[in-house]
Amino acid sequence: MTRAFVIGRRRPGRHIAEAVRETSERLEAAGWEVESAVVIRKKQLRKRARKAVKAKVDVVVAVGGDGAVFQVVNALAESEVLLGIIPKGTGNLLAANLDIPTPLDKAVGVLLEGKPRTIDLGRVAIQGADRDFAVACGIGFDAVVMDATQPDQKRRWGKLAYVANAVRAGSKVKEARHEITIDGRTVSTTAAQVFIANFGRIGTMLEPRRRVIPDDGQFDVFVVKAGGPVDGLLAGWQALNQREIGESSNGRVLRARAKEVTVTSTPKQLVETDGTVIGETPISASIRPAAMKVLAPGGR
Repeated sequence: MTRAFVIGRRRPGRHIAEAVRETSERLEAAGWEVESAVVIRKKQLRKRARKAVKAKVDVVVAVGGDGAVFQVVNALAESEVLLGIIPKGTGNLLAANLDIPTPLDKAVGVLLEGKPRTIDLGRVAIQGADRDFAVACGIGFDAVVMDATQPDQKRRWGKLAYVANAVRAGSKVKEARHEITIDGRTVSTTAAQVFIANFGRIGTMLEPRRRVIPDDGQFDVFVVKAGGPVDGLLAGWQALNQREIGESSNGRVLRARAKEVTVTSTPKQLVETDGTVIGETPISASIRPAAMKVLAPGGR
């Protein structure tokens, strides 16, 4: 019998408690042994998920958006416990990259019929703390957009809230001086955005032409130079379409692959991981190969 722990965090307008209850009932009807909890604070998600790992459950199911998944990922990293996801947020970054559907009945179907997929994780050291991420660590412009997008905007507008704030922030795009060390090689440059990616679909859900592979033991690093909104659009398009490692033909984008990346900035820049703003530069990121098992359609 499969033992599962289903957890979510109360969020205004999200009906998380109902989703936790319905998910639990469907899993129990399929013969699973299920415990569940709905918590109030973010830290409780991680604490309860860690307790479930110690209890040797088979699966911890995160019901919610990127913030809830981020907390559970940090509790399950490098354990034998599978991560299941019922997407109930705005961005749903990891779920979207794994092709986990958003309708609850179909997402539960993935829990019941999907296969474990092993993926890498990134670990970022920032302001004296370590955080794991599954999708990407963003430094600069995208973290500013995440920080500006408020919960009430996401409830009203969904993903358009991010678009609206990106347009608003785009008029103020500024480059900062960065010193980026990629597997021991240091690059000093100005940039508006640095991405340390484990998956390829970020923000707009468009995927780079040269795929980012989440189980190859390396990050894909994107350094995007843009001094204004027009430059930003052109550089973003170049980053999506660049096929080769190295600097783009127009010099707007540098793409590299690495196991370890450090970034310092002047002035300090906001940093986000998997859609959650976690602090400011400097940061150090390292790959954690095969550190997470996720239930996904088809699996691998």
